[in-house]
Amino acid sequence: MTPLIKTAGYALQQGAVIASDAVGDMIGTSMPYADSQFLQPDYLGKVLTQYSVEELASPVSLASVSALDIRSTSSNCNNVVVQLEYNNKSDLPEQLFIKLPMPDLGTRWFFGVIESWQLESYFCRHVAPHVPLRTPKTYATHSQGTRFFLAQENLHLDPEVQLFTNTEMINGPSLAIVYRCLDAFAQLHACHYGISPKQREKILPLDRHLFLGPKLRHVSRTLNQMGLGPCVKACGDVIPDEVVALYKKTLKNWDTLLDHWFSGPLSLLHGDSHIGNFFISGDDMGMLDFQAVHWGKGIRDVQYFLIDSLPADILASHEQDLVKYYVERRAVHGEPIQFDATWQEYRGFTYHTLMTIVVSIGFGALNEAHGSYMKDVLRRSVAAVERVDYAGWLDQHTE
Repeated sequence: MTPLIKTAGYALQQGAVIASDAVGDMIGTSMPYADSQFLQPDYLGKVLTQYSVEELASPVSLASVSALDIRSTSSNCNNVVVQLEYNNKSDLPEQLFIKLPMPDLGTRWFFGVIESWQLESYFCRHVAPHVPLRTPKTYATHSQGTRFFLAQENLHLDPEVQLFTNTEMINGPSLAIVYRCLDAFAQLHACHYGISPKQREKILPLDRHLFLGPKLRHVSRTLNQMGLGPCVKACGDVIPDEVVALYKKTLKNWDTLLDHWFSGPLSLLHGDSHIGNFFISGDDMGMLDFQAVHWGKGIRDVQYFLIDSLPADILASHEQDLVKYYVERRAVHGEPIQFDATWQEYRGFTYHTLMTIVVSIGFGALNEAHGSYMKDVLRRSVAAVERVDYAGWLDQHTE
């Protein structure tokens, strides 16, 4: 059975889950995705109690829930910061950041197929305690069907926290911030580097892997194939024929390349490591939005971050120096790696940044809110593939 047929089967299954969730809405068994329903005091109190990450001294009883005017941009989630008034003493804070699915049916179907929300819920409950970086404290989380929720600390209340804005995502962070992010990557990637498959399984099971999991290895390949045509149609002026040909050659050799990308000692990766998923926490850097966390080579996070976050001309002037700094910090954090091998891996992983933006645009992310930024990321990704000679790397690793 081909990956396309298997993915079509998964998509149909997801459609059935969406239908089941809709029936559950009518009879009261589904978790609501609309904030107007989810944030009702009785319901929110119930799920905060039932799905708490840590044991609570007493059930959560809420007198009122008020949405605050604090914007939190997301391409696939409905994020709300709420003020809570309790009927009794509570272990929880007076404000929470609540993350819910987008109301849009297509978005819920797509993210159900790729299981990003289920993965983030699993990470926040089971994996976050194993991560050396600060992540937002999660008080409760659960996924059910195509629905999920996260209830986390409101980072805006911490005076030492600085979140990154859309402007910084478009224009790029300062090089001083880039170096701090590279040190954070080195710390994250050194933490679990080279542990055994059995040990990895206890932290984050293989069946949740975006590229190697028994289901998602077929889904990831198929989405790459399906996203290319619509992306080229929408952005043919940005992605040249030569890069399209490289993209197709990569897909033709997909299984061979998976062996190259995911062989050898692995680390726990963020997976969607652009500047918008970092935050400053005093003298340190924290990370959020772990919807693509997986086991892989640390340089995958690094190249994704650099290519997505920096204008192409700035990155071109500093690229190898930044990778060298990451290699140096890996040694400082106890797990040294070699620059030459790491640079070759960097070249090979530039396809991952390209495919991510191609799939995003191909499946409809080129909208009014995010279109300009998405096109800019595509330009940066194309420039990177050309600049580091991904074509040459691909020739070396395929027939």
